[in-house]
Amino acid sequence: MIIRSGRVFLKNKLVAASIKILSEKIHSIHSYSYSDGDEIIDFKDKIILPGAIDGHVHFREPEAIAKEDFTTGSAAALAGGVCSILDMPCYNSPPTITIGALTEKEQIAARKSLCDFGFHFGASPTNVELIKKLQPPSLKGFLTKTNSPLTLTEEDLKKHFAIYLPHLPFLVHCEDQKTIDQNKLKYSEHHKIRSIKAAVRAVKNVNLLGRKFKRRVHFCHLTTATEVSTAKSQNKKLSKDLPGLYPNYFSCEVSPHHLFLSTADIKTLGVYANVNPPLRDKKEVAKLWKKLKYVDCIASDHAPHRIEDKENGASGFPGVQTMVPLVLDAVLNKKLKLQEAVRLFSSGPAKVFNIYYKGEIKEGYFADFIVFDPTASWQIKEEELFSKCGWSPFLKRTLKGKIYCTILRGQQAYLDGKILLKAGEGKPLIRTKQIGQIPLFLKKHSKEAFFSF
Repeated sequence: MIIRSGRVFLKNKLVAASIKILSEKIHSIHSYSYSDGDEIIDFKDKIILPGAIDGHVHFREPEAIAKEDFTTGSAAALAGGVCSILDMPCYNSPPTITIGALTEKEQIAARKSLCDFGFHFGASPTNVELIKKLQPPSLKGFLTKTNSPLTLTEEDLKKHFAIYLPHLPFLVHCEDQKTIDQNKLKYSEHHKIRSIKAAVRAVKNVNLLGRKFKRRVHFCHLTTATEVSTAKSQNKKLSKDLPGLYPNYFSCEVSPHHLFLSTADIKTLGVYANVNPPLRDKKEVAKLWKKLKYVDCIASDHAPHRIEDKENGASGFPGVQTMVPLVLDAVLNKKLKLQEAVRLFSSGPAKVFNIYYKGEIKEGYFADFIVFDPTASWQIKEEELFSKCGWSPFLKRTLKGKIYCTILRGQQAYLDGKILLKAGEGKPLIRTKQIGQIPLFLKKHSKEAFFSF
């Protein structure tokens, strides 16, 4: 099959091109007039971008399918231009901290997911020896109290840092519990209890520990410019200890709600505005926008709750369907360059989470595309959302541009408001390479550490 457009995103530019697809991958890229294929789909002047990757979602299976499941969550992803997701280990019952729990989620996703999928494994105080043997492609831990066993003390974090392979990303939710507990004595407002000070203090501490243990760390959903600067402060020093592996050993993400909402929206949203980490004021949001060039990727932190859950104090927003449209609206409003947008939602997460053959329009890569119509506009409405929870903090917001089609591995997965794939057509992501393709100083580690979930 050949798809073509007058505006294909190639090497950071929009050019007229035809893309030949064979066996789910990009076989070759040609001039617009190229026609050597069995089927040609011409998207004319619509913009073809690489498919997005969301590295931070909570699809709720198996414990809370009234809120979301892999079918509804992945449908929302495809409608939002997201071809690949990484599901978080927390809030599951059981959480993904054992091989059995991981296997169960893999089997569910294989049956039910529409988009491609992978999983972050969970770091708990009790599974250090398992992590040492398993060496999963990515690992997630919390420094605050959660409703799961993933909460780590500083000593727990040190143990995991010491045994987990240094080139693999260790994801951390950074908020200082001691500061939060002190704030509870002073404030009742959610965003004041989980203060900027609590976030910065935790980021600083984890940054220094990462430097001490000479390892990669990924900071989840940072909310302020100060957090971003603090997270990145040790990069040059660590590059001397681990030469040649990555330009950024300390990577970080931001979430759409921390860019497109602020504490001013609490008046309208009320309890629906609760999210961890919380919304920040407009001045902090403006500063965060200026730091985006130092941010490695954007991730939705898709955390769907039903309306009754939110009214009972649950924290978190659905966001996998609205993430890319919000970012592309910012591009059309000249708040962000298209090259930066694509880096944040496509090539950036592919690099951070070691996802191979995704994130770029390039020969040999999977044929994952967003077909975007910049001349259209749309309003975010409940009836157009595919998430089971059925709401969004961005309801009634009108956005410039609209995702017309999402193509997954050469198949039209979403087209003009309709999902075209069936449950189970999503595939596991490729997240590792052979031992011979990693830097020499890591070859002392066992080949058994390099496999894909």
